[in-house]
Amino acid sequence: MKGKVKVIVDGVPYEVEVEELGGGKFKVSFEGESYEVEAKDLGIPMGALQAPSAAPVQVGAPVATPAPAPAVASAPVSAPSVPAPAVGEDVVSAPMPGKILRVLVREGDQVRVGQGLLILEAMKMENEIPSPKDGVVKRILVKEGDTVDTGQPLIELG
Repeated sequence: MKGKVKVIVDGVPYEVEVEELGGGKFKVSFEGESYEVEAKDLGIPMGALQAPSAAPVQVGAPVATPAPAPAVASAPVSAPSVPAPAVGEDVVSAPMPGKILRVLVREGDQVRVGQGLLILEAMKMENEIPSPKDGVVKRILVKEGDTVDTGQPLIELG
């Protein structure tokens, strides 16, 4: 799979060409340079990334080889006001610790695979969390300003 996607680095949008290499690895080309990157711990099935032009993807500055991420101290996790469902195929969970900046959907909204559900700020980057499947938003388990931890349920789909 090869296509162009919009990425946002430090709030600046760029259009880059992305080619899937398999195993979660991608070749990203931008301004005549190519970088091999690896997608890890997204909190969504890799199959949800089938349509690269469907939604903006947030990435950090390009690097030639993946480097381990530094440890990030996070604030205490806010508890949702309703019991969180067990994490499964109908629950979108946080791929990394961070802060919920914006919720892009409402309960009852129809969503398509790859559609942005919310914006999660992590390590000074805004990450749009996409829907892993087509469905309806059953419950939103977080609110803007909440601090979340890796694996915490964010949105339940039906």
